[in-house]
Amino acid sequence: MNTMNPDKYIRKEIYDRIHNAEVDGIVVKCYDSRVTANDPEQYFLISTQLNQPNRTKCGRGWINSTEIQIIVRRPKNEGTRVFLDNLVNEVLVELDEFSLPAITGFKVNLDDLTIDNEIVEETKSEIFYTKILRLETTVN
Repeated sequence: MNTMNPDKYIRKEIYDRIHNAEVDGIVVKCYDSRVTANDPEQYFLISTQLNQPNRTKCGRGWINSTEIQIIVRRPKNEGTRVFLDNLVNEVLVELDEFSLPAITGFKVNLDDLTIDNEIVEETKSEIFYTKILRLETTVN
């Protein structure tokens, strides 16, 4: 039975797996909840986490849902989503078979990684492409 909240362990594992990922020769950083650098052109953002208790015959655990945003900012005349798709594929590979280190005390029983949404925003001179992925885990 595990009554501790798994949020920080899940965030850290996601961060450790995707921070400084090299995609198409470009190193992409990951941020937790907000971007601290000066307007990066591409980044990963761990934005929202939700939990609900999960009581089973094996004890108490959690159903955790973590949102990962993949954001690419480009000048308007370079409006292609190919790099965004390459970043999505990198995250899918890195988070496949998601688990937590034994030292955390949590075991991932089930994980599911989905692409929830795509958002395109335009300004006068730039296009922002965002893909939203959701990692859902059942841990105890």
